[in-house]
Amino acid sequence: MSFFSKKVEEIPIFFASDNNYAPYLAVALKSLLSNASPDYFYKIHILTTNLDEQIGNKLKKLATPNSSIQIISLADEIEHIKHRFQLRDYYSIETYYRFFIPDMFPQYDKALYLDSDIVVLGDISNLFLTNISNYLVAAAQEQVMAHYKVFGDYVERALGVKVQNYFNAGVLLMNTKMFRACHIQQKFFKLMSEFKFRVTQDEDYLNVICKDKVKKLNICWNKMPFEETGFDNVDLQLIHYNLGWKPWHYENVLYEEYFWQYAAQTEFYDLIHHQLKTYSDEQKQHDKDTFENLKIMAIEDINDPHNYWNSVYTTRNYISKSVTNLKSLPYVKGIFRFVGSQGHKLIYEYEKYREGQD
Repeated sequence: MSFFSKKVEEIPIFFASDNNYAPYLAVALKSLLSNASPDYFYKIHILTTNLDEQIGNKLKKLATPNSSIQIISLADEIEHIKHRFQLRDYYSIETYYRFFIPDMFPQYDKALYLDSDIVVLGDISNLFLTNISNYLVAAAQEQVMAHYKVFGDYVERALGVKVQNYFNAGVLLMNTKMFRACHIQQKFFKLMSEFKFRVTQDEDYLNVICKDKVKKLNICWNKMPFEETGFDNVDLQLIHYNLGWKPWHYENVLYEEYFWQYAAQTEFYDLIHHQLKTYSDEQKQHDKDTFENLKIMAIEDINDPHNYWNSVYTTRNYISKSVTNLKSLPYVKGIFRFVGSQGHKLIYEYEKYREGQD
C-alpha cells in the first residue's frame, strides 16, 4: 500500500443512514473511533433524509476529543429528484448519497465513504492515506460476485466489467477532486436515466462509471463474514456485514464477536440484542427469498438483449462498421489521399481503442 509522505491533520469520513440503520451505525462509529490514531482529527459526516433528533444526539455523543460527528439532512435537496431513484428490499434513498459527496463538499479533494453495517478493527487513517492520485476510487473486490457464479456472469455479461475488477461500494476511498473534474455526478444521473440496474443498484452504477479508474484494496479493508481461501485473519482491518450476514439477525455469523464487543459500548445494545432474539422464521425466510430473487434478476438481466453491455457493445460495433463503410466510399478515399497518413492513423487508433474496450 502506498502512502502520502505529508501528514494529514483532518480525515473526512462520510456515512449515510436513516432511523432503521442508526443502531448499527453507532457500532461502526464506536469501533472506528476506538481504533483511530490520536495523530489525526476525524471529521465524520452522517448524511440522512430521515433521522430523529433523539437518535442523532445519541450518535453525536460517540464523538471523541479528536473527532466530530455532524448530522446533515439532505431532505430538501432530495425531495425534487427522489422519484428518479430505483429502490427495492432493504435499499433506502441514502444508499445513493455517496454520489453527492464530491459536489456537496468541494472543500475536500479526498474522502472516505463507509457503509453503516461495518466494524473497524484497524486505524482508518491507514486506509485514508492510500495514494489514489490517478484513480477515481480505491475499493476492494466484491466477494459475493466472486463466490457466486451467477453474479460473476452478471457483472461480466450485463455490465461489461470483469468479475475480478468489480468492487464493493460499501468501503470507498474517493478521489473527490477527480470526481468533480470528470463530472461523475452528472454521468450517474445520465446513466440512471438510460439504464435501471436492479441487482446491486448504486454499486453497479459506480462500477460502470469508474471502470478502469479503480485502485484495488486488499480485502482486509472490506472483509465479508465468510471464509476466504488464503486470507489470514491477522490482517483483518474492517468487517462488512453485508447482505444476510448480519449478527443482529443471525447467530454464528463469522466475526460476530467483534460486532457485539462494540455494540455493548453503545446505548443501542439492548435494542440490537432484542432484534437478534426476536428475528422471526418468517423474516429469515424472506431473506432467503430475497437472495434467490436477486439471482433470478441477475439471470434475467444477463439474457436481456437490451442490457447495458449489449447496448454499449452494439453501439460500438455500429460505429466501427460505419467508419469502415465510410472509408470505402470514393470521395472519402480522396479525402484520405488529401489528408495523408494521418487520416489512416486516426482510424487505426480508433479501432485499437475499440478493441481495448471490448
